[in-house]
Amino acid sequence: MSSRYYKGIEITRSFNLSADLLRKYETWGFIPHAPRGKNNYRQYTEIHKRFFEASRHMMAGYSWTEVAKMMRHLVNKERESAIILAVEFQAELVNNYKESTLVIEQLQSTLSSQDITPQVQMDGAVTYKEVSKRLSLPISTLRVWEQQELFEANRGENNYRYFNGALINKLFIIKLLRLSGMGFEQCREILKGIEKKNYRDILPILQSRIVDMREQMNKGLKSLGKLNELVTYLEGIQYFSESSK
Repeated sequence: MSSRYYKGIEITRSFNLSADLLRKYETWGFIPHAPRGKNNYRQYTEIHKRFFEASRHMMAGYSWTEVAKMMRHLVNKERESAIILAVEFQAELVNNYKESTLVIEQLQSTLSSQDITPQVQMDGAVTYKEVSKRLSLPISTLRVWEQQELFEANRGENNYRYFNGALINKLFIIKLLRLSGMGFEQCREILKGIEKKNYRDILPILQSRIVDMREQMNKGLKSLGKLNELVTYLEGIQYFSESSK
């Protein structure tokens, strides 16, 4: 391995970032500790450079927090833990994408037999339990959504909550928005706009979220590749061996 030492700015310059960020990455655990030379300057090596570059590239596909968790495992020579986390993060992206496409299909199926306002055909009122089963969501999630004012269930004479077809379709939309990573405030804003439009007018908007999720899933795959490149490099220099500690 080359014994060359880098200045911080030499590592960060290609990303148009300051050397100060590299020092913060060391503090946050994204890169290994850098020893100091006789002049008290940090001695950054190729290892630090590779860790920093991988971290920056991986943030295109994963969140800051997710990348931090993986990098900290690698810094601590916990290779398997880092790889498992990366695979789990990617699996979540894929599962959310698959569930979202299913939600779109369900909405399209409902709309195909209706003229204006979608109404799921039901025999009487639908309960929380039935809606939970239909949407494949726990009742606790539905209650949180209601508490966050994403929807308001109808109430019968006995004060029990029940759902009609239009409300169930709204819940499908909420599920899609949440799967795509939207927070409660963002969901509320979009739902306000939906209330003023026909559901068929909204489908292109929802489908655009699917496109965004597909793009994020592909970015995740590229980030996974960057992690693999870093691990391969570290294996090549015996970083994970006992003698390198």
